[in-house]
Amino acid sequence: MRSALFRRTIPIAAAALLAAFLLPAAGASAAGPAARRPVPPSLPLRARITGAVIPGTSTAAPAAPATVSGLPSKQDQIKVLTAVLARMKENFAQFAATTPGPADIFGYNIDALWRQGIDGAGTTIAVMEGWRYLDIANQVAMFDKQFGLPDPQIQTIYPAGPLPAKCPAGMVKLQSYGSCNAWQNELTLDVLAAHLVAPYAKIIISATPADTEVTGDPAENVAMPEIMKGVEFISSHHLADVMSISDGTGETTYPAGPAQITSQNAAELTAAANGVPVLAATGDCGVVQNLAVATAQCSKTSPTPDTAAWDDSPWVTAVGGSVPNLDPSTGQRLGPDPLWHAYGALAEGAGFSAVFPRPAYQDGVAGITGSAMRSVPDITLDSQDGTSESAPLMAGILALATQVNKADVGPINPALYGVLGPRGAQAGIADVVKGNNSVTTPDGKTVRGFTAGQGFDVASGWGALSAARFVPALAAATAASHQDQAVRAQARAQLTALQHSVQLSARHIPAGGTSYLLGPNFLPGHPVHFAIDGHAVATLTANSLGDVTYMIDPSLLKLAPGKHTITLNGMLLTESATITTG
Repeated sequence: MRSALFRRTIPIAAAALLAAFLLPAAGASAAGPAARRPVPPSLPLRARITGAVIPGTSTAAPAAPATVSGLPSKQDQIKVLTAVLARMKENFAQFAATTPGPADIFGYNIDALWRQGIDGAGTTIAVMEGWRYLDIANQVAMFDKQFGLPDPQIQTIYPAGPLPAKCPAGMVKLQSYGSCNAWQNELTLDVLAAHLVAPYAKIIISATPADTEVTGDPAENVAMPEIMKGVEFISSHHLADVMSISDGTGETTYPAGPAQITSQNAAELTAAANGVPVLAATGDCGVVQNLAVATAQCSKTSPTPDTAAWDDSPWVTAVGGSVPNLDPSTGQRLGPDPLWHAYGALAEGAGFSAVFPRPAYQDGVAGITGSAMRSVPDITLDSQDGTSESAPLMAGILALATQVNKADVGPINPALYGVLGPRGAQAGIADVVKGNNSVTTPDGKTVRGFTAGQGFDVASGWGALSAARFVPALAAATAASHQDQAVRAQARAQLTALQHSVQLSARHIPAGGTSYLLGPNFLPGHPVHFAIDGHAVATLTANSLGDVTYMIDPSLLKLAPGKHTITLNGMLLTESATITTG
């Protein structure tokens, strides 16, 4: 969503050095005001939240003497955040329109958790981005100064390799929708939202631009599979406890169709198998979705209902949009939150996937959805800056739950649907009962969406949250399920099946014989490196279905009689199999 709907202005600090982590930086990104959503003239851009980092060091700046862990004592953390809450409350009217801001802290009852020392300490949140922003820590520090918040530790990593010297041409063409310049607004919003909720959590920025392997189609320049490579890398190396993705690229805009979407399943399964929850925004164009060829948010949308590709995955928690319903002068709650719907074509995404069938955990609401397909969203949070805001806000809340649980809490959907949602307010679920995501498309066509109502509904999922109850309830549900053992095992089994999905016409190849190889589930149009016993054989290209093929002739390959290991290595998936020859 490359959000630009910042509603208050914060000064931008001077550019600074970027933190280096795992891979050295290469190239730079010019700072610019473009973003993936048109900004109404009445809403000035808020600053990018950024900060100076010396390569190889952290940006942690504790507000009190640090302990061995690098953080203040819990008592000092509570003292700092109690002062923050007092300042927010006293000046609520001044900051009521600032989002993310105090309305999120009081609207979701996060203040009650802060007072208990539940503030993200010891956890790490990863935000998945398509480019970097050199000044992120300075701007975060400037935002923090308003409220007295502690500056977080921020690191940037490059799972797809060092950034190129120039922004990929396909991303440049996206202009305000998804160019490298536009990503600074998205990155800023993601970091700010997550940090606001979990102020003592570490933030990892995963910077993975498009076209690192091939010059991709428009969809892969907007929702680059490299982001999913970051998801896979972070979860397999356990660098973060929760990941947030802000992108609403519609399923219908992928030229290779479902194969192009499902070929990214391995990354989501890797995260689920490792217990790391992944959150994805549901999009900002209402019941339709932005097309990859658009150059501004919702400037060119699907003509009929559509949902976004990543949040549709059954292993991802889809976060839609609502608005905290608070008195702008006092911060007191006025009633249930309504759905976010603003500026004509802008509204939270909600609807049914055309790719992913209804997961088992949604069977209990099948009578409500009336569909055999995956329904999104699962939950909603503040989206006054678009659902690019709600997903990282939820990441912050899950960081708090991780702290309480003393271990990761994901994937959370089975607990959300099986335990927390049905318990309603007792488990911190705050029903959203008003609003819809019907929109008028750029060509003037009105497309009817979904309407919120009592209990679970397609428009809002389970609704919004009261974190003071939701966080301990989620931690308790996770502990009761033995740290999601069965769910994680299911994800691991599905991932293993993908990794061993190579098909061979013969697994024993007699002298003079051959075997036809078919490797499915790869990214269409992307290279797949074929090796036998670790020795490179060929670089294949996946077809439009994501398949690669090869005729294995042991005599031509000079394979000795015996057992051999075949590997097919793509960007997101490595498949293996064994053959015997002779």
